[in-house]
Formats: sequence, structure tokens, C-alpha cells
Amino acid sequence: MKKAVKRKKKNRSFSFATIAEMFLSLLMIPVGLAAAKGLDGAENAEEYMAFLMLAEFVLLSLTNFLRATARRYRTQIPQKRRLDFIFSGLFFACAVAIFIWPILPVMTITGVVFIASLIATSVLFMLQNRKWYNIVLNAAFILLAIFSVWDLWSDVEAQQIFVVAVMLLIAMASLVRIMTVTFARLRLDLLRDIVHKTYAVEIIFGLVLLIASFSFILMYTDESFGGEYTNALWYCFAVVTTIGFGDMTATSAIGRVLSVVLGIYGIIVVALITSIIVNFYGEMKKSRIEDEEEEPAPEAEQETEGEPEPEAEQETEGDPPGETET
Repeated sequence: MKKAVKRKKKNRSFSFATIAEMFLSLLMIPVGLAAAKGLDGAENAEEYMAFLMLAEFVLLSLTNFLRATARRYRTQIPQKRRLDFIFSGLFFACAVAIFIWPILPVMTITGVVFIASLIATSVLFMLQNRKWYNIVLNAAFILLAIFSVWDLWSDVEAQQIFVVAVMLLIAMASLVRIMTVTFARLRLDLLRDIVHKTYAVEIIFGLVLLIASFSFILMYTDESFGGEYTNALWYCFAVVTTIGFGDMTATSAIGRVLSVVLGIYGIIVVALITSIIVNFYGEMKKSRIEDEEEEPAPEAEQETEGEPEPEAEQETEGDPPGETET
């Protein structure tokens, strides 16, 4: 039993493949942003975009391969892992094609291959989870993806926009992947129970309402915000979170009084919510782990079911042979 528990804890840790996947995904984010910046009129824009797309698809090929071989994905459906392996090879082939022919049509075909990978993944999700909302969302995404590649070959400018959009989409997907892997370590069911038991929603809603109302007052009573609600809202957010950017300050007496009240309230509420959630999360997670460890193994249950009960043995041993109750 102890070995099984130890193995379970070991599987919850990050593997080398997962860490490498997150690192490569992080590198793809600035590459996509640089591609969007280069579209605005950089010299030799086509060569610049080809270099960025080559780098991004090499990273994308590696991340797909690492995701398919990572330990945390070994329990998923075989079709998804098979798709990851297939598209890992296709993405690497596209990178080689861009390296040999760094021209816009090749980059457009590469973008179409990436869109095809998204469509294949969406179809697989629809087959796996046949709930109506999952089918509607994936079907809408498939139609949008098909519409994006419907008329690319008639306009060079449309191809450039499509290539940059694909690189930005890859960067966004990389950011989502990093957040998914990171927040997967959290027990969301515990956080939901904590929010329900501690009334954190009511407290946070009261804080947001106070920020909105104070921002409305500061907009009309303090000239330093220029009569704009967004400036006052930004200032109140900085005060509540105790960040203090310093780009805006309250100059009127009413503004300073409201800033003091908002700052004190923010310190108390933020510290209170943080401490409550952290304490409850640690205690509830510890208790649930102990409950999981105390559950008997299936083999032990079968052994106890096959053995006779001790009390029944003692009763039969105490009765003299041949006597029965009438």
C-alpha cells in the first residue's frame, strides 16, 4: 500500500518533458508578437516573417512531440497522442520547406497545415464528448477555420495577414497551454468549496462595488483624472492592490480621503481573503489526501471478504456439539 501511495505522488510531479514543453511554449509567445510587429512595414518583411515562422514551427513540432511523450498524457485517448505525433512530423516538414523556400506561398501552406491540425483536434473532441454545447462550440470553430482559408490565393495581402494571424494564434495557444499545465496542479474543486464556505464571492463583489463607486466620485471631484472614468478606475485599482504605480495621484481633499478609506479597506480585504483561502486550501487538500490514502486496496478487500468472521468462529467454538437451540 505504501508503494502505491508513493508512486501516486511521484506521478503528480512535473516530468522533464513537461518542463521542456512549457519552456518551448514560452519562447513561441514573443515570436508571434514579433511577427505582428514586422507586418507594419519592416524592411524585407517576407524574409523576416519566414525566419520567425521557421522558428515557431520548429518549436511547435518539438512541443507536440514532448506533449505526446509526457507522462501526464499517457492516460489520454490513443487517437489524441497519435495526432500529436503525426502533426509533430508535419510541422517539422513545414519548417524544412520554409527553410528551403522562404516565400509567401510556402508560409501560407504551412499556416493551412496548422489550421488543419486544429480542425482535426476539434473533430476528435466532438467524437469524444458528444454533449450539445461541446458539439456547437467545436462546429463553430471548424466553420470559422474553414472560412479563414477559403479565399487566400487571390490576394497577396490576405496571405500576409493570414500568416501573421496563424503565428499570433500559435503564440496565444502556447500561453493557454502554459496556464493549463500550471493551473492543473491546483485542485479546482477545493477552491470552489472554499469560495462557497468562506463567502469570498460576496466579499470580492463588495470590494469591486466600492472601487466602481469611488471611481465615479473621483471622476467628478478630482481634476487630476481629467473627468475620465477609466483613469479614476485605474487609480482605485492601484490603491486597493497597494501597487501604487504613481502615474496618477489624487489632489483634492475628497480624493485623498477616499484614497485613505479605499486603501485601508483594500489591505484588510485582500489580506483576509488571501489568508483564509490559503489556510482552507492547505487543510482541505491535506484531509482529502489522507482520506485517499486510508482507502483499502481492492486486493485487501477481496481477502477480507473470503475469510470467515472472527465473531462467528468464537460462537461456534463455544457451543457444545450436537446441541441446537429450540
